[in-house]
Amino acid sequence: MRIGLLFLQVTLIVGLGRLVGLVMARLRQPQVIGEMIAGIMLGPSLLGWLFPGVYGELFPVASWPLLEALSQVGVVFFLFLVGLELDPRLMKSQGRAAIAISSAGIAVPFLLGFGITFYLYPRLLSSVPVNRFTAVALFMGAAMSITAFPVLARILTERNLHRTHVGALAITCAAFADVSAWCMLAVVVAVAKVENVYMALAKAGLAVGYVLAMLFVVRPFLKRLEIIYDRQGRLSQPLVSLIIMLILISAYATESIGIHALFGAFLMGCVMPKGTQFVRHVGEKLEDYTVVFLLPIFFAFAGLKTQIGLINSMTMWGYTLLIIAVATAGKFGGSTVAARLAGLGWREASAVGILMNTRGLMELVILTAGLQLGVITPAVYTMMVIMALVTTGMTTPILNVIYPRRLFEARAEATTERAKERAAYSVLIPVSLPKSGAPLVQLADTLIGPDKEHSRLFAIHLRNPAEHEAYRSGLDEAAQSHDESLAPLLAQARGRSIPVEQISLVSRDIAGDISAVAKMNQVDLVLMGFHKPVIGKQILGGTVHRVLQQCQSDVAIFVDRGFRSARRVLVPYLGSEHDHLAMQLAARMARHMEADVTILHIVAPMRGKDGKKLGAKEAVDRVFTEPGSKTPVKFRIIEDQSPVGVVLHQAQNADLVILGMSEEWGLESHLFGWRAQRIARDCPSSLLIVKKSGAAAVPVR
Repeated sequence: MRIGLLFLQVTLIVGLGRLVGLVMARLRQPQVIGEMIAGIMLGPSLLGWLFPGVYGELFPVASWPLLEALSQVGVVFFLFLVGLELDPRLMKSQGRAAIAISSAGIAVPFLLGFGITFYLYPRLLSSVPVNRFTAVALFMGAAMSITAFPVLARILTERNLHRTHVGALAITCAAFADVSAWCMLAVVVAVAKVENVYMALAKAGLAVGYVLAMLFVVRPFLKRLEIIYDRQGRLSQPLVSLIIMLILISAYATESIGIHALFGAFLMGCVMPKGTQFVRHVGEKLEDYTVVFLLPIFFAFAGLKTQIGLINSMTMWGYTLLIIAVATAGKFGGSTVAARLAGLGWREASAVGILMNTRGLMELVILTAGLQLGVITPAVYTMMVIMALVTTGMTTPILNVIYPRRLFEARAEATTERAKERAAYSVLIPVSLPKSGAPLVQLADTLIGPDKEHSRLFAIHLRNPAEHEAYRSGLDEAAQSHDESLAPLLAQARGRSIPVEQISLVSRDIAGDISAVAKMNQVDLVLMGFHKPVIGKQILGGTVHRVLQQCQSDVAIFVDRGFRSARRVLVPYLGSEHDHLAMQLAARMARHMEADVTILHIVAPMRGKDGKKLGAKEAVDRVFTEPGSKTPVKFRIIEDQSPVGVVLHQAQNADLVILGMSEEWGLESHLFGWRAQRIARDCPSSLLIVKKSGAAAVPVR
């Protein structure tokens, strides 16, 4: 085989896999479905059907052995990463309900899969190389029982359901089902390869010895490696090479015993230490090469084996629909009924059932193993691949119907309604960069004032979905990202004795979710930090622009220029509703922090005498005069043709300038902007740009 052809094949495989995966992600489907479809597209089912000549040149049969070898290496490391993600603590967290549901979610589809073999065996499976009915029936049962724990967990984290009771229960059940399914596969492989009772007993003994060695020899050794990692403070190349060798040795051991190399790689991942920096860095070292390079080759090789043309009659399509129906009835039906008997309502029980019906890449792995073992035919393999795609693809849309977001959002809204009645003032701080959290809390403290007990401060961290959803559940990284991003904010809040309500969400629409959280909690002010945009020069662009346009609360954008206190506050005033909000915030600071506030009313020359007619002084008096008390404020009128120049000059003596959004200030909300906003760029003091909720929108250019 020409090495150049291999490079061309891999380039095409990786590129198409990424492209179709991104399309599926846009459709709110797991990206792994797109990568599976891309593999099928490159096989005889599409490329070979439309362009047989091109297909023959790109994927000649002579090139298959090398692709198969690379794909098997990829699956070995993929199964190690899956085992790495499984935490035994998950299976202890939900008690008897999880055990009952997961047991039913395994037993019912296994029995149905075993039972359907009686019907399919004489029609489709009697000609397989391993034509013993027992091996075939066991494999069909195991294949029906699989649940893709990583894909299921990713669906939950992206919908922010993983912290709900339904989500936690589904994750626990899926983790238990994953372990059970791979144990069943090991049994199936052993039965398929065994020739007599004595060989079966020998294999069983070797398998038990192997598992004990992994638990009582390898696992303690791995803990010693973790100690070395902690001492060095990094994952050195010798440590990485040693772990890779252990993965390969474990895979070789189980292959030699006769229970497939995949089981060895999976168990090696399971015995790794959990929830530590050591194991996280091991995963990071292996994940990119495995997920980006090796796994797409596995998808492509699986696509070469998938021949939809073999399903060439209504009878064959009938068998395919029967397999889909039995697989769905077993997983969805068994899990749903068990969840209902465990005390969940029908809606929650159905949500658990549809989640357990997710199969994804895990199904493809077990099917490929079955085809290699000779317990299923290429036609049945194709039918089962279609079943895996259909059952995984239906999960998200059906879950949206059965358990929509409004159900758990409604409960949260009911809670916030009660809290709102007691809240004196509420502020929402979205945190993007960790270092921005502390100054925002300082500013929020000046607005909340001494009544901290009855005020509410929300800190929200939104993160994009992780890319490697094929195996990574996202549960640990969500917690880690949440802790790291909010740590400076929480430390500052503790120092000021401000209670903080933390919110962490996975989001594909960060601006939309910030606005939704603000609405749900009915916050008075959304306080955001400014970060230099990647594209353009506008401060009020990108995510900030979308929040300003969508949010139904007041919004303030903070430009930090070394903010330490708000003792001297300058509020330029032109009379807009946004300027009124700026004065109101300054008045809160004056009352709570005894800030020295100056209202700067800038008018064109020869209009200074009309200042009273414009109502500026009256507006200031209304804002700064409370029943029974009056907050000190300085009101100045300056005649000048350049309001921006005046503000920049006066800001030299201020700690903070609070500025209402206005075209007069050169502050406009843009999705993209190429013109620098002078007042924001050149202001020597810290700047707070505010927009009043419900006020006329600032023009969008």
